[in-house]
Amino acid sequence: MVSKNIVIGWLQACSAHHRKRLAIRLGLSGEGRGVRSSSLDALAAGLLAECAGDLRMRPDELATIVGDPRRIGREAVLELALAGLDSTPDH
Repeated sequence: MVSKNIVIGWLQACSAHHRKRLAIRLGLSGEGRGVRSSSLDALAAGLLAECAGDLRMRPDELATIVGDPRRIGREAVLELALAGLDSTPDH
């Protein structure tokens, strides 16, 4: 299924290793040292910034393209979290 969410499309194009690194950086994984009490909006903003960086854009440029950055970012955070639930630990 093709997503209309550019950030989810970006996440789906990332390697599993890259997604895992993102989850750790954003504190969505038990392995990360991130603040686990981060709000969904803070996580969404972080993920939008990561996506913008990979696309060689500024976060505000990406925000203007996606329409509703809060919704797009929240959906992407949930996608990343669900992808992490489906993966097996690399211990």
